[in-house]
Amino acid sequence: MNHIKYYLLLLLPVCFSCKKTFNEELDKREKESGIVKTSSTTPGIAMRGEPITLYVKAGEPDANLKIFIGNAEAAILAHGQTQLDVPISKYTDDKETIVADTFRMLVPDSSQIGETSIYIVVNGVRSAPFKFTVKKPDILYPGAVTVSPLLMTTRAALEPVDGAVGVATVGAVHDMGMDKEGAIYFIDNGAFDYNPDHGYNRRNMTIRKFAGNRIVTLGGGGSNEFATKLGDLKLNSIDAMKIAEDGTIYLAVTNAPLTRITLPGSTDVLEYELRFHRILKINPQTNEVKTLVGRNDKYCLDNGMVYEAIVDGPADKAMIGAVQSMELDKAGNLYFLDGGLAGGGAVLRKISADGMVTTEAGAVDDLADYVFYDNDGTHPETIKAGAYVNNSANTADGFGSKARIYSPRGIVLGGNGKIYLAQGAGSAEMKECVREYNPLTKEVTTIIGKAVNAPDNFLYSGTFKEVDMRTITSFDADFDGNILIGYDEQIYVEEPRCIYKIDVNKEMVYKIAGYKGASDATKPQPGQTAIVGAVSRILFDQFGKLYVGYTRYDFFDQIHLSTISITR
Repeated sequence: MNHIKYYLLLLLPVCFSCKKTFNEELDKREKESGIVKTSSTTPGIAMRGEPITLYVKAGEPDANLKIFIGNAEAAILAHGQTQLDVPISKYTDDKETIVADTFRMLVPDSSQIGETSIYIVVNGVRSAPFKFTVKKPDILYPGAVTVSPLLMTTRAALEPVDGAVGVATVGAVHDMGMDKEGAIYFIDNGAFDYNPDHGYNRRNMTIRKFAGNRIVTLGGGGSNEFATKLGDLKLNSIDAMKIAEDGTIYLAVTNAPLTRITLPGSTDVLEYELRFHRILKINPQTNEVKTLVGRNDKYCLDNGMVYEAIVDGPADKAMIGAVQSMELDKAGNLYFLDGGLAGGGAVLRKISADGMVTTEAGAVDDLADYVFYDNDGTHPETIKAGAYVNNSANTADGFGSKARIYSPRGIVLGGNGKIYLAQGAGSAEMKECVREYNPLTKEVTTIIGKAVNAPDNFLYSGTFKEVDMRTITSFDADFDGNILIGYDEQIYVEEPRCIYKIDVNKEMVYKIAGYKGASDATKPQPGQTAIVGAVSRILFDQFGKLYVGYTRYDFFDQIHLSTISITR
């Protein structure tokens, strides 16, 4: 009995401590303002633009209250009150009934994406944060998009003109990219000069920037193909472009300067118009131009001049052929399709963040040991290289070098971390198709497309197994990793130029925009009745708007950048 009394005495301080903490908790809840709970379609998660209800204990009935979601203030659409049963303390299962203020609002379009918080500010005092997750909206919902002109400019007859919208002109939008500030960079194919003896010749291509309602030319029209400053750079041929979030510009270029070389073992100096392929890395703040990969200091003699090659290794030693598309992953690795010298095929290659160049999928047909020389005919070096890719029009699936890629149209990073490749027609086995590359296993798999002998039923919406592909002009991804395909028009198909969405998770293909008929492209149009041009590139900004670049319009001698936005 004495032992029991002793233990009870030991427990008294603990009970008093619990009582004290319990009372402090009650007092805190009585005085403190805070968020009790939220109500959305998915608990604790909502997309930008989605309506949600917030249940708040304001503490002071007449308080000046503001609500922030992901650091963006939310406009209050409706305010009411309701009774809620809430746990009285974390130390007990008991509940009490409180009167909570209810606030109906939309998640702001500028709210922070991902895991964030909601908090209220009462009379200038910020409450404790309430954990919440904000998702980007799927703006590409079939039947719920609007296509609006963003920039309409007359086609440049001579040199494209910089300036404000209405003054500036564009030759043709060849490729586009966007930085995290929303500035659009694009490659202008330029205008043409007419020579009676040689016909039309294209002037230099240029890098241009569209921001603040103005177009500014950054470079490309200089006099030096190997300049280290953007303003001095001469760009005869830009094969592909990629813009990193920080605005770094990656350009795949082909240079064809007159190069003086000395034949090995001879004093003869010959002048050749050699073709050099390089990927440039450009800092838009300093205009500094660096060669990321590609060489112009080596040549190879093998049954004539061979100066384009595919060689892996450190970036300053590696060699590349004609680049057809580029993509950055989240780790800073740059993937690109390399078409070599010729053959119709390509290999998928990667420049890793540490500067190593590797071939990830596909193989060259003529890989062998070749002797390369410096341009003065000295320093012979035997290098295992190749230049011709997939002459057999093979599209075999497989791992790494066992896979074959033919007639590529582009690559893009999906939301699942996999790389997707679009292929055109012309292979011996497949029509236009979409293929998936897994960086972890290096496996290439065809996921959409039909064999060359399959009937043409031209079904473009439906499951991966049902749909057909045709005349792919662009291949991009939205912020959720869905794939976007731009199709060109075909005379024998009723479908016009249009944009389709590929949902890689649901394995479905949906039509987003495109219409064959009368429509006024100078005004906002519903996606299902909007005429679009030949799509060269599709971009997304961080707020869920989609930008479409057209190379040309049939009914207007104009160049267009359009926006596609959701109809909420």
